[in-house]
Amino acid sequence: MRASDIVCHNLQLIVGPCVVLSDATLKLSLTGITVLRGNNGTGKTSFLHSLLGLEAPQQGSLTVLGTTPQKARPYIGYMPQKAGEAAPMIPVIDHVIASISGTKWGFPLNLKRRHDAMTLLTLTNAQSLAHRPIGVLSGGERQRIALAQALSGSPQLLILDEPLAALDPIARQKNLVLLNQLHQQLGLNILMTAHESLTLDGSSKPLREIWLKDGKLYV
Repeated sequence: MRASDIVCHNLQLIVGPCVVLSDATLKLSLTGITVLRGNNGTGKTSFLHSLLGLEAPQQGSLTVLGTTPQKARPYIGYMPQKAGEAAPMIPVIDHVIASISGTKWGFPLNLKRRHDAMTLLTLTNAQSLAHRPIGVLSGGERQRIALAQALSGSPQLLILDEPLAALDPIARQKNLVLLNQLHQQLGLNILMTAHESLTLDGSSKPLREIWLKDGKLYV
């Protein structure tokens, strides 16, 4: 896989009644954290799905990490909106093990998988939550668990859909700092959606943004 590039040429993406992209052309080299912004209803989630190969464009070409979205998918970690709402009474660590094993509930106990799950939870500062039912966690805590699950495939690129939504300002900044740490420690590049400009504490400059507006992508 090459550097974290997203390249689209004359791309048209229509999902239901929404024209997400219309003859859009863009080459974007992702470095660090990049924020995808746009008004409600513009199709930000649908665009993310196209990068994952879950929504097929009607025309044009799209490459991610130097290849097709389908071939790039194993190298991408994805966190959807409202993650962590299934099986609320199952312990956190079992949710993460399920992500690692790729199986449904009922997988056999495996010490290596359990160790790997704890490693992922440690990366997202969530190791103390390992044995709590996921349904009792706060929104910010659930987001950290979902982030650990997104890291389970050792991805090169993280795609996160509204990872800071519905969090209070303190939790939002705490999770944003965590994302920056993952970039610095693991070399991960991150594309995430958000409704507002985001700035790390201690920095006067907002994070890099791209905009989805009127069927076009703007850097």
